[in-house]
Amino acid sequence: ILKSMKIKKNYKYLVLWIANFCNLDCIYCYAKKSFDGSLMEWSIGEKALEFLNEDGTLVFVGGEPLLNFSLIVKIYEYLKYRGFKGKVSIQTNGVLIDDFMGKKLSEMDIKVGISLDGVQEVNNFTRGKTKEVINGIRYLEKYEKNVSINCVLTDKSIDLLENFIERLYMFKNINALGLDLLRVVENNLLKVPTQEKIYMNLKKTYEKSLFLGGILGKYIAIREIEDSKLRLEKNYESCNYCYSSIGETLVILPNGDTYPCSSLVNDSQYFMGNILEGELKDIKLSSGKYEFCKTCEHKRYCRGACPSRLIINERVLEKEGDCNLRKAVFKIIKN
Repeated sequence: ILKSMKIKKNYKYLVLWIANFCNLDCIYCYAKKSFDGSLMEWSIGEKALEFLNEDGTLVFVGGEPLLNFSLIVKIYEYLKYRGFKGKVSIQTNGVLIDDFMGKKLSEMDIKVGISLDGVQEVNNFTRGKTKEVINGIRYLEKYEKNVSINCVLTDKSIDLLENFIERLYMFKNINALGLDLLRVVENNLLKVPTQEKIYMNLKKTYEKSLFLGGILGKYIAIREIEDSKLRLEKNYESCNYCYSSIGETLVILPNGDTYPCSSLVNDSQYFMGNILEGELKDIKLSSGKYEFCKTCEHKRYCRGACPSRLIINERVLEKEGDCNLRKAVFKIIKN
């Protein structure tokens, strides 16, 4: 971790943690131990926007951000009035999306990501309320609002990933699937899948996606594969994993406390200060590279590991999760 003197700046990636509680009880949730039931108020939201770069990205998260939907609408309308040139997105479990929210979200230029870990038996085990999530996606489909799906890869979800992509093709408005490796928590009911399991199941999933896309004339992009393909095609050099790696991410809680990544909220080691109390510490996470990355055949193109997941998983001696996913993806592309 690199730390400097206190500074004030505009961030390229601003994350507003607008609801510090949730309507689900996911078994791998790293955040619920710090939930206090609070909602961000407009006064904090307005102050938070002072830290956003004018062409940056604003993300609404939680907890469950739709529990504070009125603030989302108010902030979005304020940014539009201000002439904001950047991007706005929301990461939600989708349970609360009804006809009203579906219509309202479709009217806003806001990217919607929905968390769904797989087919019903998988998602009900890890997250719950699968039918309500599906209903939420259908409401967005009704108003032609595209969504991306985020799936946490575990030893539970990996074996049915191919089945999952088949189900996603039943929706007209799903255009992408992102794979987020498990952040291990204390109860350890789930494990990070092995590289061989990731390779075998992701390969079948990718092939099924190409097959269905060819038939339906609509392709659901698998984020990790498309990102690595682009890096190879464009001859991109390896770089830092994310904005947190270069000190350009700011996560703001309802009380104004700040951190460099959502996964590190309420970890005192990564506390940056409070936006109501002056300037903030500048904290950069690691580049996302392991020591053994230096000798890897993919080192030139690989984006590395999520820095916060690297921190969290190493605490429980799970060191190679991201690496296993990257290697599996490069092997799939090569073959």
